[in-house]
Amino acid sequence: MTGESQGASLIERYLRARGRRYFRGRHDGEFFYVTDTRRLHVHLEVCPTDPGILVIRVTPPSFFPAGQRRRLTDVAEAWNKEHDVVAIVHESLDPERVGVVARGTQEFSRSAAFEDFASRVDGTISDAVDLFARLAPLTAPGESTPLRDVG
Repeated sequence: MTGESQGASLIERYLRARGRRYFRGRHDGEFFYVTDTRRLHVHLEVCPTDPGILVIRVTPPSFFPAGQRRRLTDVAEAWNKEHDVVAIVHESLDPERVGVVARGTQEFSRSAAFEDFASRVDGTISDAVDLFARLAPLTAPGESTPLRDVG
């Protein structure tokens, strides 16, 4: 079993153990699901350049007003000083919106206990949920919601 397929099996086992309804990506080792909390999008992927690393990316279902970029960046910078999960503010195709992603990585190996792996992944996702709870109140003056659906 290759590192990528071993990683894919571990990710799938994790998702099943947590009772997640998930989708496979285009590549072996890519999985997606939506959290019950805040409807965050979770992307779990075996790192293409290092099959011993799991990359976890969490995003909200919508983007933030571009006018909040400075405040979002300030919160992200403060967050990054205290957490292993990294918050990244990024451009979107809509110049009036910016995105935020929470990104973490986990190493895994054949000798790693499943519950240790699952607990670390749970912690990464939990930290991302906390980050987006902090960001949710950031709205532009006069806007009723900080986020706008894209798509």
